Amino acid sequence: MPIVKAKEGEFRALENIPAHDHPNTRPIIEALPGEGHHERTLYGDALNLAKNVVHRIPDDLRFAIDCRYLVTQYGRPDIGGAVRLVFEAIGQFHYAATPVFRLTDDPDDLDDVAQAVQEHQRGACLRLPWTGPRHGSKDAKLSGLLRRMGLAFRDVDLLVDLWAIESDHAAAQQVRCAREALAWAAGIPWRSVTLAGGAFPPPGGVSAAPMDVPVEAPRRDAGVWLAAVSHAGRHRKIGYADYGVASPRKPSGRQLSRHPKLCYTVDDHWKIYRCAAGEGEGAFDCFRKVCQAVVNSDGWPGAAFSWGDRHIEQFAAGASTLPNTRASWRACGQSHHLAMVRHRLDHLRRP
Repeated sequence: MPIVKAKEGEFRALENIPAHDHPNTRPIIEALPGEGHHERTLYGDALNLAKNVVHRIPDDLRFAIDCRYLVTQYGRPDIGGAVRLVFEAIGQFHYAATPVFRLTDDPDDLDDVAQAVQEHQRGACLRLPWTGPRHGSKDAKLSGLLRRMGLAFRDVDLLVDLWAIESDHAAAQQVRCAREALAWAAGIPWRSVTLAGGAFPPPGGVSAAPMDVPVEAPRRDAGVWLAAVSHAGRHRKIGYADYGVASPRKPSGRQLSRHPKLCYTVDDHWKIYRCAAGEGEGAFDCFRKVCQAVVNSDGWPGAAFSWGDRHIEQFAAGASTLPNTRASWRACGQSHHLAMVRHRLDHLRRP
């Protein structure tokens, strides 16, 4: 269950997931304000997201949409809430999606989720940060909330979100939290249970990495998932979710670097390649050298491994059909990451 922001690079990666991986891949798309057009309006953002979904997401790839950032940006204007506008726009194109909600959402937004559930018939996804043990009174309140939304537990995908896991100490703490959360979830008949976390370095950490030397970062989220699921036993399948080659933290515009970079997943870690060249032909030459370093590395699985790897090989040869832009760099890294996680889950039973 990859958690991705609704940006050009991520959409390119999603639209190129191979068909044989569609049944076992269910992305959560985080809607963002102001993506793809200059004038920021809630209606414009909802329509732009709907068009991207229709034109970019394969018909048989089930996905969920999280409108948290739109709600934060716009509040609840007279034209209606973000959830209602987004799901109405998607429905107009005869597409169906699963709405994401949180227990802390505004009651009006929860009403909109209930309406989207009724119209789209895809159930809902509860995104639950784990804050400690839950008692019977909380579960009774949760059950009542679902009933008011027209949902049963069997209609809801539970996403236990550990969010940022940025140190070994945090990883050890989150293993304990994850085990506690999964033990609680095992007593409730959810449609599915997924454990999420993001260990990719925050934007400031990536921008501080040295140039022209690959820097390794451990995939602590994968380690936390494995430790928690192994402890939970085999009585229930636990899904895996992460934030790909991006931090869970939402970057500000000031944190976006124009230096070419490629974030490349190799087994249980990432290699972050950055180069110092700026715009124009210098950026192209620089990114070509980055891709050449990846292609010549021990972790290179070959161009056939993913859509992203095919374009990395083409960039290395100076022959890619993709534009040499940040969106392309992200798309290549994200596509490879999705393929690597799927490959490891299928063959090693670990992400």
